[in-house]
Amino acid sequence: MTEPINVPVSAPQGLAGQEGHVTENAEPVRPEVQWPDPATPTGDPLVDRALAVLDNVPATHVAEHGDLYAAVHDSLLEALDAEPGLPAAPQSTPRPEGDS
Repeated sequence: MTEPINVPVSAPQGLAGQEGHVTENAEPVRPEVQWPDPATPTGDPLVDRALAVLDNVPATHVAEHGDLYAAVHDSLLEALDAEPGLPAAPQSTPRPEGDS
């Protein structure tokens, strides 16, 4: 749902162009997104590989974030299920929606 923007059509004198204010025929200035720093390596290669997928979040369209987070979740589950010292299990196939 789109919320109405309750700002004056032209900014008060002295505020034109400042953040959050609107001038005639201009969009409000939006703050830049502050993304978290990349994950600190954990020392577990399976966990580090799963968390590395999160580095793609800023470049991924918002509509695709759910799939990206689901992939990280599944990779972390595989890391938890892995036996220490044994090779990693093959990547699982994506589960159908609603399957847990």
